Amino acid sequence: MERRAFIKALGYSTLAGISCCPSHVPSSPIEYAKKVLLIGVDGVRPDALQEARTPNIDLLVANGAYNFAARTGEFTVSGPGWSNILTGVWESKHGVKDNSFEGANYEQYPTVFTRLEKYKHSLQTSCLASWESITKMIVPQADLKIYHPFGDDGDRMVARDAAYALRFKPIDFMFAYFMGVDEAGHNHGFDPAVKEYLSEIETIDRYVGLLMDGLRKRQDYRWEDWLTILVSDHGGKGKSHGGVGEEAMKVPLIMHGSGVQKGEILPIPGQVDVAPTILNFMGIPVKSEWNLDGKVVGLK
Repeated sequence: MERRAFIKALGYSTLAGISCCPSHVPSSPIEYAKKVLLIGVDGVRPDALQEARTPNIDLLVANGAYNFAARTGEFTVSGPGWSNILTGVWESKHGVKDNSFEGANYEQYPTVFTRLEKYKHSLQTSCLASWESITKMIVPQADLKIYHPFGDDGDRMVARDAAYALRFKPIDFMFAYFMGVDEAGHNHGFDPAVKEYLSEIETIDRYVGLLMDGLRKRQDYRWEDWLTILVSDHGGKGKSHGGVGEEAMKVPLIMHGSGVQKGEILPIPGQVDVAPTILNFMGIPVKSEWNLDGKVVGLK
């Protein structure tokens, strides 16, 4: 997509529309705008992630907080997994138990997108994904929402557009989702011994590098305090991930930023810890009446 066309898609009429819209100009040198980049990589087994050549993700781990055995819920498929992550509650509350999304209860247990918007409407949220159910079912509203079908080079397009938006758009929270690792698992096997599976993880690592490069080149980056989180919805075994046991129920959780307590996150975190951690980092009080299952993890 040409630069001008991309900017138009983001809602700006001219190229100057981006450069003249800083997301935050601090009143003092110690006031930093809290912002979050959530990277969702579908279908990653932690042992395969550690086996693959992933220099960009390795940097996040080396300078951040991590756990390579974070827990999923009971239903190790994408609909429940990403719902756990984005709502902060397990399937018994948000109601999603498969990819049909029947019984979804996002009204009572909304995603972090809704929580952010209700707390402060001016916060700029964005969701880019190569699986339509993310943008259609789980995240129906965001200030910037882009879906690229996976079969049409969707992951690469998501990486390109997300990196460009991170560099030029006022953003407070971004969720960038990639489907390719899950597809490689279904086609070739979810296993660290499967070269095609490792190769796709390595491709996603390059996309992570693009996102981090775009983030660091932001006009206001020096005035911003970014928390980057990388997480998956499930692992897998053989060519499946539904009901196959422990290999599907462990996922990586990686956190990076100045607000992170470096080292292994203990006790072992769960997917539901991601949403309250995001809200806490951004200064949004987590209310007891929300009845969240998750807790804040990995922060100083």
